[in-house]
Amino acid sequence: MAPSSPPPKDAPTARPRKPSGSSGERATVVPDFDPEDFARDSELRQRVVPEVGNEPTIERARQLHAEGQHEQALFLLTRLLDLAPFHPEGSALATACRAALERECLAAVGSASAVLVPAVAAEELKRFALDNVSGFLLSQLDGTTDIETLLDISGLPRLLALRHLRGLVERGIVSAASSRRSR
Repeated sequence: MAPSSPPPKDAPTARPRKPSGSSGERATVVPDFDPEDFARDSELRQRVVPEVGNEPTIERARQLHAEGQHEQALFLLTRLLDLAPFHPEGSALATACRAALERECLAAVGSASAVLVPAVAAEELKRFALDNVSGFLLSQLDGTTDIETLLDISGLPRLLALRHLRGLVERGIVSAASSRRSR
């Protein structure tokens, strides 16, 4: 026996509510509401049609990770996990990429116990287009705070802060306290 389909819906009808007193209030019109239609419509609006040939794949992420391109693999895995949030291999690979990327960033800045200091004069900072995260991290460098403490007190996600610190070191804006340039 075939399942019966719901009867076709006509234009929604409104039910007037009776005023709750004789104070001259107008009746409120409450439209009919079908939660199933609302849920179905909401789900369809939230679905994103992936671009053909540009879908993130676990194979490509694995390949990027194996090639040492952990940041690109992690970006790809983020897109993949947006489409399939509970993908077990994707989650495990993303964790491995984060750990590898953290090691790379720490190696670039010295170590978690390194102390960074500004390597350029304050007047020279204007020529660098610093974003707000990099500028904030730079403002926290006092010549005594190590990177691990800076990561703790910054309130930023660890990997985000490390990536910005790595960028500051690579651009020559900050350096390890022992290799500080004279100003």
